[in-house]
Amino acid sequence: MINRESSGKQFLSCIAAATACIRRADLTKAYSLIIEAMSINPDAPQPHNLLGIWYESNADGDLARRHYRAAYALDPTYKPACKNLERICTLFDNRYPDDIDYGDNHGESSLPKNVIKQNVSPST
Repeated sequence: MINRESSGKQFLSCIAAATACIRRADLTKAYSLIIEAMSINPDAPQPHNLLGIWYESNADGDLARRHYRAAYALDPTYKPACKNLERICTLFDNRYPDDIDYGDNHGESSLPKNVIKQNVSPST
């Protein structure tokens, strides 16, 4: 039981560290942390979601979509993967960098801040 518990903590630590690395554009370190998290729990959607973000950061939309889909296939209820997949697969080129969902902000609005601001203004 302790071994399973420690690997769970290690997994969460890798995910948190990888997220922080991606946010500060330390993509080399982020990649190694994501792969480490995947090796700890290959059935979790979080590493695939982060790898999708990683590929998107490296301008590889095709591989980003594949990893968002993999995350969705592993857990269709994992909202960050659903949101990122929808965002990257949109027919319109209205991508909002602030709308990337790392999976670590629970309870925040799913709409980009600039869309919320646009919808608040009264029509005259």
